[in-house]
Amino acid sequence: MTQPAFQQQLKTAYENERDQVAAQCGKGVDFESLNTATGNFYRRLDDTITGVSAHIEQSVQCQQGCTYCCHFKVDVSANEVFAIVEHVQSSFTQDQLEKLAQKATSNKSKLTMLSQAKRIETNIACPLLEDNACSIYAMRPSMCRKIHSTNVDACQHAYDNPEDKNIKNAEHPILSAITMTMLTAAREGFSARGLDTTVYDLNEVLIDALSDSQYKKRWLKGKKAFV
Repeated sequence: MTQPAFQQQLKTAYENERDQVAAQCGKGVDFESLNTATGNFYRRLDDTITGVSAHIEQSVQCQQGCTYCCHFKVDVSANEVFAIVEHVQSSFTQDQLEKLAQKATSNKSKLTMLSQAKRIETNIACPLLEDNACSIYAMRPSMCRKIHSTNVDACQHAYDNPEDKNIKNAEHPILSAITMTMLTAAREGFSARGLDTTVYDLNEVLIDALSDSQYKKRWLKGKKAFV
C-alpha cells in the first residue's frame, strides 16, 4: 500500500471512530452513556489490534506477566479515569480499595517531588498493578491497550535504563499509527460533546478521582476535570 493510500485510510478511520464515539455519548450528558461509549471504544480498539496484529510481519511479544510498561507514565483522558473509578468501586472489596488508595496516594506524592523531565526518567509501578498483573485489565486505559512490543529486550532495556532517550521504539509502525489514530479520534468524539479531553498522568489524578466525586461532576459540566 502506498503512503498516500495509507494516510487516506487513517483519515477515514479517524472520522469514523470520532463520529461513533460522539454518537454513542448521546445528546445529553449522563455518565452511564459516556461510560458505555468508553467501553465500546475499548472493544473496537481491541478488535482492531487483534486484526492488524494478524497481518504484520513482526509478532507482538507482549504476554501475561511482562510488566515493564506498567512502570512507565500512562496518559489518560478524564473519561478513562472515571471509568476506572466506576469499575473498582463496583468490583473491588473494601480492603482492595484501601490498598489502591494508599498506592495511588504514594505515587502522586512521589511525582510532586520530581520535575517533568525527571518523571520520564523514573520508573513508578502503576497503582493498579497487583501480583505482576493488571487488576483492572478489562477496563485498562487505551494507552495501555495500544502499547505493544515486537522486541521484549528493548522493553527491558527501557525499564533498566529509563534515562536513556535513544532507545529505539519497539512498536510496529503500522499498528502504532492505526491505534494512535483511533485513540485520538475517540478523544475528539468526547470533545465534540463539550467534554474535557485533556491528557492527564494516571498517577497524578487517580487518587483525586477515587476520593472526591466533585471531579466527575466538574467533568460532566464541561469543565476541566482536574486542575
